[in-house]
Amino acid sequence: MNVKEFITRTITAVFLIAGAYALIKFTPDRWFSLVLFLLISAGAYELVKLTQPVKSCMILVLLSGLIVALSFTFGKPGLRSSIIIILLLTGLFFLFSIRKRENLDTFVRDMGIHFLIIIYLYVPLYFILELKRLGSNFLFFMIFVIAVGDTGAYFVGSAIGKHKIYPVASPKKSLEGLIAAVITAALTGWLSIVVFPVPVKVWQAIATGGVIGLLSQLSDPVESLFKRAAGKKDSGNLLPGHGGVLDRVDSYIFCAPVLFYIITYFWK
Repeated sequence: MNVKEFITRTITAVFLIAGAYALIKFTPDRWFSLVLFLLISAGAYELVKLTQPVKSCMILVLLSGLIVALSFTFGKPGLRSSIIIILLLTGLFFLFSIRKRENLDTFVRDMGIHFLIIIYLYVPLYFILELKRLGSNFLFFMIFVIAVGDTGAYFVGSAIGKHKIYPVASPKKSLEGLIAAVITAALTGWLSIVVFPVPVKVWQAIATGGVIGLLSQLSDPVESLFKRAAGKKDSGNLLPGHGGVLDRVDSYIFCAPVLFYIITYFWK
């Protein structure tokens, strides 16, 4: 990484951190949900470009994503009902838009991609809103743990990483980096409840930090598979020095829903 790229990444990171803090700390839930919807939708657009379905409809993706957003924001008609509605809309779209027999060759793939985007992006990432509702410090806990865990993985992996574990998806990720991520994330779990106090025992925070550190290291390579399949380095170029939206939110896809359920059922 050259000096110019480093400066660009640093400036972008500062604005992202400041913006995220302000949104989480001071924005009402409904406005936060709107910003979250726009952010996820930008990632959905990037995923559509990466997967390149033969027949696609971004309006259908946005409408389906909006249904998920409304179900999380207002609680009606409920997530399960929303998934059924989305499946119905997707099925009807393809039923009435496919007019030629040759289009059937890609029908399963194209419909699968549309539904995948909802299940892979909108549903798990909307648990970020659920964490905010529990309390902003719970969301800060996740962000802090993931950031430090990723940093630990990067430095240890760069220094002594020899055993590659995801060579197809992420050639630079190593077992040594993964172990470092889990350890540093676990320790950060303890540090996080000091900086962002939440009602949890120390051992629970440490254990949860380790789980989040592990999941973040698994979530990133899954997103990388989409980029590798498309022959791309980044999912987009919206964020200078940081690639696309998907490149910034991929770690939260697995972590947000898991942390929500850990807090709900185990942090007592």
